[in-house]
Amino acid sequence: MTFADKLRAAQTTTRSRVCVGLDPDPARLPEPLRDQPIAEAILTFNRAIIEVTADVACAYKPNLAFYEALGADGWRVFEETCAAVPDDRLVIADAKRGDIGNTARMYARAFYEGVDADAVTVSPYMGSEAITPFLEMEGRCAIVLIATSNPSGAELQDLIVDGEPVYRHTARLAVEAAADRPGEVGFVVGATRPALLAELRTAYPDVPFLVPGVGAQGGDAAAVVDAAGSGPLLVNSSRGILYASDGDDFAEAARRAAEAMRDALGDPSN
Repeated sequence: MTFADKLRAAQTTTRSRVCVGLDPDPARLPEPLRDQPIAEAILTFNRAIIEVTADVACAYKPNLAFYEALGADGWRVFEETCAAVPDDRLVIADAKRGDIGNTARMYARAFYEGVDADAVTVSPYMGSEAITPFLEMEGRCAIVLIATSNPSGAELQDLIVDGEPVYRHTARLAVEAAADRPGEVGFVVGATRPALLAELRTAYPDVPFLVPGVGAQGGDAAAVVDAAGSGPLLVNSSRGILYASDGDDFAEAARRAAEAMRDALGDPSN
């Protein structure tokens, strides 16, 4: 299956565009888990979140920073978290890697072969050679940072070069890098900039968009769906789902939050 095929299948099964961001902050773990060693508590937490949301989320996006911060246990917890995701859901390694070709190839191996991730977020600042190693495996997707949801992103992304903003140059670079390779390319486009999202969707109707920023960062679900049109779309929520409760009902509360987000985003098959 191509990445696009797997995305369509997962969204058809779940009737959902929801991607759950697995960004486990030890300081915000639910009270019932706080007496466990941190690494084990996070793994228990992640497994519980995945189990209760698997029928309402089409994808999961563990952010590597939260696992690397655990030290020696971090990669194990990341691997076991990815392994807990059902095979018919997508795993997006939110690593934001971006390095020269030989190093990028090792990163691609780590995520595609090491943990069998379906996609990796990629920083394009070092040019096309930072992207292409993530495009060399069929069925996988390099999701390139194009226009991010953080306020300072515009400091570089909106700069005008040769009459166009840098984000347009970056989008074109990413699509051209994928043109003759077995993998696929996607874009990270922030929910806090719906007009920009609509602009990129018009230019790239078939590229999958991973959209962070709905919920805690202030993005509006309805505005995102309207801007993204009928193109492939994943909308990520991390804190709004993970920390819906810090009590014994944390898993049930996370499911309710994921359901509410799924309903707000609408059925992708409609």
